[in-house]
Amino acid sequence: MTSPSTVRHPDGDEPPAGTPAPTASAATLRTDRWSTVVALGVAAVLGILAVLGLAPPAAQGTGAPAEAFSAARAERHVDRVAQRPHPSGSPEAARVRAYIAGTARSLGADVTLETGRVVRPPEAGRAVSAAEVTNVVARVAGRAPGHGGKPLLVVSHYDSVPTGPGAADDGAAVAAMLETMRALKAGGGVREDVVFLFTDAEELGSLGARGFVRQHPVKDFSVVLNWEARGTGGPVMFFETSTGNGPLVSALADGGVRPVANSLAYEVYRRMANETDFSVFKDAGAAGFNAAFLSGFRDYHSPRDDAARLDPDSLQHQGATMLGLVRALGDHDPGRARGADAVYFDLFSRVLVHYPAGWAVGLAVVTVLAFAGLVVWGTARRALRPADLLVVAATGVACVVLTAVLGFGLWFALTAIRPELADPGLPEPYGSAFLVAGFLVLTLGPVLGAARVLRGRGATARLAGCLLLCAVLLVATTAVVPGAGYLAQWPLLAGLPALWWSCRRAAGAPAARPGAVAVTVVLDVLPSATVAVLFAPLVASLLIALGTSLAAVAMAVACTGGLLLVPSLARVPRPGATGAVAAVVALGLAVVGVWRSDYSAHRPQPDSLVYVRDLDRGTARWFSTGRHPDGWTRKALGGASSSGRVPGAYLGQGRTEALSAKAPRVDLAPPAVRLLADSAAGDVRTVRFRVTSRRDAWMLRIRLPLAGLRGCEIAGTRLTAGELSGSRASDGSVAFEYTGGGADGAELSCDVRAGTRLRVDAADRTAGLPRGVAALVGPRTKDTTVAPFGFGVTDTSVARRTTTL
Repeated sequence: MTSPSTVRHPDGDEPPAGTPAPTASAATLRTDRWSTVVALGVAAVLGILAVLGLAPPAAQGTGAPAEAFSAARAERHVDRVAQRPHPSGSPEAARVRAYIAGTARSLGADVTLETGRVVRPPEAGRAVSAAEVTNVVARVAGRAPGHGGKPLLVVSHYDSVPTGPGAADDGAAVAAMLETMRALKAGGGVREDVVFLFTDAEELGSLGARGFVRQHPVKDFSVVLNWEARGTGGPVMFFETSTGNGPLVSALADGGVRPVANSLAYEVYRRMANETDFSVFKDAGAAGFNAAFLSGFRDYHSPRDDAARLDPDSLQHQGATMLGLVRALGDHDPGRARGADAVYFDLFSRVLVHYPAGWAVGLAVVTVLAFAGLVVWGTARRALRPADLLVVAATGVACVVLTAVLGFGLWFALTAIRPELADPGLPEPYGSAFLVAGFLVLTLGPVLGAARVLRGRGATARLAGCLLLCAVLLVATTAVVPGAGYLAQWPLLAGLPALWWSCRRAAGAPAARPGAVAVTVVLDVLPSATVAVLFAPLVASLLIALGTSLAAVAMAVACTGGLLLVPSLARVPRPGATGAVAAVVALGLAVVGVWRSDYSAHRPQPDSLVYVRDLDRGTARWFSTGRHPDGWTRKALGGASSSGRVPGAYLGQGRTEALSAKAPRVDLAPPAVRLLADSAAGDVRTVRFRVTSRRDAWMLRIRLPLAGLRGCEIAGTRLTAGELSGSRASDGSVAFEYTGGGADGAELSCDVRAGTRLRVDAADRTAGLPRGVAALVGPRTKDTTVAPFGFGVTDTSVARRTTTL
């Protein structure tokens, strides 16, 4: 009599408890081994190819055909634009603007400069942002415009942040637009006019885009194509579209470009608070795309965003894609830009699969019903037990949760050991490559652990349980975020033939004949290959987009896809021990990443110094957002620094923790506040006044008490007390930040209760430390760099005084 320990199920694993099973033949076991090797091998190869496919195309030299886009030709524009930081309102911004306008005119475009004052509406926790902006509008005439079509609008912003020359953000897009103009002219153009819009003050809240939309209704344009960068390299990703995007996705698929796009990104981004110029156009009802390259996040908004670090291949991808879409959409039929939403995803960054979102519901219903039918059929043939499916599915859920917990836990542990990893002035740690590798390898631990736990459940039960998770995920995503449903739809569909075949084998069907062996191998490969092609590039993109601090999210996604490999991984010898080895390797990579994150001359530490001259208090102080003084900031802070929050009166960043110390007094003239008019009508007093910087500062910050304030007008925009209360600070004030006014400064007209004195708290802010202040500390040490704009306080000087009117 055969011992129970030697009984094997025909699928190559132990049978369900209490189920009699014949002994598997040697041929069956060989089939399972071959199936496992081929399935895992194909998945690995396809996953690698899919990730490699994300690499942008090679840059084209100056010898490229005249009608083609050439990164080498575009780089000449980058060199001119990104010589120095050029924030909105600065002399450098004026230089860049003149270069863009002159170059566009030389390329045959009709160029106009549109100047106006713009206000960003009040938002909780933010000052009211206002500026005088100047957009560059270059119209390239079409071959036969006006036959029912509308011009195409191509957009990028030409301003940079104060802390970087902006070669990538957004000099690359500016250069790509100029090179696209040249290539369009060389190729004979397109049917409709193409308007190239170079906006001002995007970094201050898309003020230039707001000004343009105020003057030009978006209904006058067929499609808006916005181009951005959040790093210095990588592929150009289409991460946002307008609603009703089906026709646009079709144009992207047919435009002869290399698309990196999926509807999951569209679903996620539209639920986030992030915004670019495209947000302004989209909110106004425009149809279009938003695209950017995202790699090299560490250099974003920093002095390292220069022409030398800009990847020419990324510039080529951006420009070739831009030119391809302009040609595809510039000849499109009227009304083609709007339709139904689409579900879409790219394969190897070469082919864009797309279909109407309405089809997703039908596909999901058919697929889930087919899966349910197979489960019922397999159960009737005693090839499956529902209890086993539930155990496998529960184990899969636990695996995903455990993976996320391990990911976040590892990050918190690493930042406890090396707090610099989470330095707010460093968007991405210097050792991020090793850290990311560690997080990815760590994901193998729970997946292989699940394979070990489920090894005794049988391959059929393992496959059916994992497909059950796919079915649940498909139903949930189709109902809530239909654009994400493809991630479960196609692996589930690919797994159904394998489940049918596995049920036949488990029920006793012959599996060792040559034809049966081939079917077994092919059907086992289908779900694993589908998962690799869909999930590998998605995980890679998530790691780029979310960064190391949120790598646990990418780990959870990778684990979700990896569950469909569990049926094959369970056949690997000693999967539990292999998972333990993976965990050890992951910790080793993390240790190397921590070690590599140390600061040096090649990996400079971001820091900042803020000099504040408060004329009300008669004080001068230094502030620095570093946790500890470094070799440069110590010259200012000395050994008597204290920790606290930067007062909102100075920078509007009152929640920012900083080190502070007394500073020598430097003669910084505070802003001048001049009363222009004072009148009363009934119980309302109207005060009109002007605030100007007496030291040519970059930005003015004006704070007024909300108590008794009936409303204010700034930059030609009237804001009621109710609207202003949306920007209420913790001290009961409202702040206005104004740039671009030059010697004219900012003019405000405010209504208060009759008999009320108006307290005007005015401060101005420079971009960087002025010469007299910088002399107090001397030049930076080589192992430090200015903290990037938007990630904490950056180098600046502030002069403040309060005037009562």
